[in-house]
Order: sequence, then structure tokens, then C-alpha cells
Amino acid sequence: MNKTANLLGSALLIAFLPSQLLAQSPTMPAGAMAAEKMAAQKRAKQRQMMMQMMKRQKAAEAARIPTTTAIYDPAGGETGRNLQRFDQPLCMNWRGGPKGTLMPSNMKPPAIPMPGKHGVIGLGYSSACDRGEVLLGFSNRGQNAFVRGTIYSENKGGYTAADGTSVQTSSNRLGFSVGGGFFRPDGSFLSLDLRRMERDKIRFAGAGVDTRLLEVSRADLAGKLVFDGGAVNQLRFKATFMDIDKINDNHTYRIPAPQPLEVHVNRKTADIGFALDGGGGAFKWTLGASYASDKRDATRYMGPLMLSQSPNFADAKVAITSLTADGTWVLASDRRIKAGLQFDYVDASLGGMDRAVTMPTPTPRQVFMATYGYGGSGAETEANISGSIRFERDLAGKKGLLFAGLSREVRTADPRERYFTSISGNPLGMWIGNPNLKPEKHHMLEVGAGWKDGAWELAGRAYADHVDDFILWDRARGQAGVVAADNRNIFRNVDAVIAGVEASAKYKFANGFWAGGDLWLTHGENTTDNRAIGQMPPAEAALKLGWARDNFSIQSRLRLVAKSSRLDNSIFTGSGIDGNGMGGALGSGYGLLDISATWKPKPNIAVNFGIENVLDKAYTPLIERGDIYSPNRFNPTGSGRSVWVNASFKF
Repeated sequence: MNKTANLLGSALLIAFLPSQLLAQSPTMPAGAMAAEKMAAQKRAKQRQMMMQMMKRQKAAEAARIPTTTAIYDPAGGETGRNLQRFDQPLCMNWRGGPKGTLMPSNMKPPAIPMPGKHGVIGLGYSSACDRGEVLLGFSNRGQNAFVRGTIYSENKGGYTAADGTSVQTSSNRLGFSVGGGFFRPDGSFLSLDLRRMERDKIRFAGAGVDTRLLEVSRADLAGKLVFDGGAVNQLRFKATFMDIDKINDNHTYRIPAPQPLEVHVNRKTADIGFALDGGGGAFKWTLGASYASDKRDATRYMGPLMLSQSPNFADAKVAITSLTADGTWVLASDRRIKAGLQFDYVDASLGGMDRAVTMPTPTPRQVFMATYGYGGSGAETEANISGSIRFERDLAGKKGLLFAGLSREVRTADPRERYFTSISGNPLGMWIGNPNLKPEKHHMLEVGAGWKDGAWELAGRAYADHVDDFILWDRARGQAGVVAADNRNIFRNVDAVIAGVEASAKYKFANGFWAGGDLWLTHGENTTDNRAIGQMPPAEAALKLGWARDNFSIQSRLRLVAKSSRLDNSIFTGSGIDGNGMGGALGSGYGLLDISATWKPKPNIAVNFGIENVLDKAYTPLIERGDIYSPNRFNPTGSGRSVWVNASFKF
């Protein structure tokens, strides 16, 4: 931390040096003085452009219609229905971070950086898990080309919860990127960004394995070609390729188990898309085509000699080719209809259907037959059609927006749900994917509104989703389509109903004070078996109070989470995903008080700091965490009272 503190002090010292001091220099020749004058004029122009950009951002924020923030996506799949929450405690949110994080996982650079040379230096620290982070970024945009890059480092350890529980969660992360591109004055551009992330010493409290290595290589190609006149306005395209290598084990960072094991995983993904935008006046349209593939191969090794024991993913692949059409019809100056249609062709396969391992373990073909009576090759194809229609109406001269929509969304099973095979001598620890799964078909009705007028900001949304063939993580008990009855982990189709309500309100008092609140209610029912769907967010509300004036703002938030009365917490009647799976009730609901503040001594300097869990409350969240390649989920106890601070300097 001494090095981090020194870097932070140096950055702030440079930021606060008087401009007169920075301008002092010995007498220079006339030519050098002229060059210095030109450079000063260039810097002044860049500062002016930055101020203009900030004004545009403020204007856009003033015109923004309030919306709610979703926390649950019914069509997100078993690992993605509970959305990433950037308002969660720093040390528990391993997928991103809240305001106290310099570089959350949803951080995206602009397509084209600002003119000139720009950079950012950021440093941060959290006392909860002794978490430190450093961010360096730069960009240089010339007449028709640009380069950019970032370096991000994070190190964190475990923490002690308010009840004294020691939570062993930690990780080291190093990420860096470099990119560049070309652009034209009309907005056309072509860019390529290469990214690399390396992580190690990833501890998962409550899990049976940790991650000793995670390496991600990524390439992003993007572009836009603007046409001058005609029915087509522009062509957009993007392509993302990722290669992920990962090793999980139970012996590197903990006392070696009697039966050491490790899992070696390789995952390759590709997402390629093209879109044509056209039309004008009362009708605008977009036609698109895309291709997405997810290929995984993983093997588990066990014993002193690390012999191959289970082919977790035996060359599993799911590829989706899509065609899309979207349009917006302007019915009047204050109302419009938006509609879309999508066709997906799915090609799924398991190249290692008969893959054998060194230890006496069944092949994927054999275990699929023993679990589901499935005798196919593992290759499956689907033709799926999704569509949506949405009506929008502006309210009171665009002070608000009212909307209502109907949609059908079809989600195919991913490689984990289809082909995952974690074979164990104990059926309770066995996980078997289902190659014969049908795609989920979501039929959703949603209504909502947003309003901003004077001191008030209001937003609300309600939705109801009837799902045919919902893909459920369950236990084998001889259900329809399941021949095993030994409580092994399986995936099967059921029908379901999911509904939710979201609401948000804010009122601005005089003298910079404001108050607000958020509300979330979510309900899920497996209508085939007449029981609750697991990992449904409990009722939650947030009460907020803040003050902002000039270059300083402060806010407090009381997050209230109710005890859930509808759980899937027994492996004998359901999946047991909630809690320990033995039918016990989870802890009571809880309330957490957080305080945060931001100080901006200059437009390009921001210092954020806060206190998490001010009342040092002991609590355990219902929504569990897990590693993307380990099937197990777990509920670590929340971190106790902690302080965090970060600072960023832009130049």
C-alpha cells in the first residue's frame, strides 16, 4: 500500500500544481517560444473541447427520461438471470463492482476517442479485503487515426464478517489493452482493440475448488460506414473473439485434500454481427445478420498421478446464426411503434460423445443414456423465431414516456445445460447436462413509464412472462424424460411463470438536498411441479438521501432485503439451489447502510470515498455466487464495516 499511496500523492500533487509554476522556465529562443505558444493554444483548444463535451453530457442528462434498473432477466439462463449488480459490496462482487471500483466490468471505451492526447490515472483502496487497484489509460487522436490503451491491476484478499466469520476469498488481476483505428469526419470508422486479462490466486469461499490460473485473450473489431444519401444510412459491424484458459484445483491454496483434483478448461467464443440502418422520416429500419459460437473443452484429473477422470466438456459447441429486422414507425410527434423479428438457426454438437478417460468412468454417451435414456449423437439443430412489438408515447411535451410491449424470446440451451458431464461416485455430486433439451420460449407482457418534471423523477415497470420449456436445474427423481432416480443434478424442461415490478423515485429539495428510493419485487413459479423457482431475488428496497452542491456531493443508502418465503432449498423435493440444500431456512432479512461521497476539486479530478455496512451488520445474501466452470453455488457471509477510497486524474 505504500507504493499505491506514493503514486496517489504524486498524481494529486501534479494535479494541484499552480499553472504559473508549471509555466516557469528559463528564457527560450524565439523559435522555441513560438512552438510553446502553439502548443499552449492546442492544449487550450483541447480543454475547450472537453468542456463542450461535458456540457453536452449535462444536457443529455437533463433531457433523460428516468428508467428503472432491472436486477433479474427471465431469459438470462441459469447463470445469467440474476444480473450483475454494481451496487454490491466491493469484496463480494467478483463479477464487477459498485461505485467504489475504478474499472467495473461494464466499462466500455467510446468508438472514437476525443481529439488530441488524453489520459487517466486512477488509484483505489478498500479496507474490507485489503483491496488495491490501479488504472492507467491513454488515447491519442490525430487527423484521421487514433491509438489507445489501458492497464488495470487489482489485488484483494479475504475478509472478516461482522459475526467474526473468516471468508477466504481473494484474487489477483492484471488487464491490459491496446488498440487503434481510422475514422472520417462523417462518423465512419474502423477500429481494432486487443485485450488480455490474467488472474490467479482466485479463492472461492465455501467452494471445493479454487482457480490458480485464468487467462483471457480477446480481440474486438468494430466499424461503421456512413453513406451519403440513399435508402441506406450506414453499415455497422463488430466482431469479438475470446480464448479462455482456466485451471481449477483443490490443492494449491488450501490443505491438500485426500483426493487431489484439478480441472483444465479451454473456451473459445466468437460473436460476429452486421447491421444496415436505413429509412427516414416516419419510418426507420435496421436489417442485421450475426453469428455466435461457444465452444468448450474441459477435463477433470484426480489422484496423486492426476489421471483423467471425467470429460466435463467433451468438445462441446453451440453455434447460432441469426437474421434480424427492426423498425420504428412514428405515428405522430409524440407516439411511435417499435417492432422486431429474429430468426435463429442453432447447431449444437458434442465432438467427444465417446471420449474415454484413464480412470474407469462412463463416456458422455453412456451417462446421457443412464440419466435421460438419450441415445442420440449429441448433435441437435433448431430453427427459432423471436419477435417483439412496443408502443411508446411521450407525455407532457416529452417530460415523460409511457410504454407497453409484447415479446416472444426463444433462448436455446447453452453448452453447460446441454453437455456438461461431471461424473462422481456419489450421485449427489454428479452433474449431467441434457442434450435433448428444448429451447425456452418466453412470452412477455410489460408496461412502464418514466417522468421528470421540476423536482420530481419517477419511473416504474411491471412485467409478466409465461415460459414454455423453461430450462430448470433439478435433481433426478424419475421425472418425465429422466430415467435416473438417484438425486443427481440434471437439467429438464418445465413450464413457468415469472413476474416482476420495479419502481424508482427521486425528489430534489432546495439547497441541493434530494431523497429517493427504489423497489424490486420478483416472483417465479415452476407451474409443471407447482413449486418455487430457485434463486429468485427477495423483495428489496433502497432508501436514499443526498446533497450535492458545486464540486461536492454525498449520499446515503439504506438497502432493505426481505427474508424470502419461497425457496427451492431441498435436494429431495427440488434442486436445493437455495441455501445448503437440506431444507433449512436461510437467515432473516437485513438492512445495510452505506455512505459515499464525491469531491471534484477540478473538472478533471474526482475523489470518491465511502463507508460500506456502516452499522457492521452480519448478513448472508440469498443470491449465490459461483465460478463459471464449477457447478456449485455458495452463499458467503457478507463483509462487515469497511471504508473505501479512489481517485482519478484525467488529462
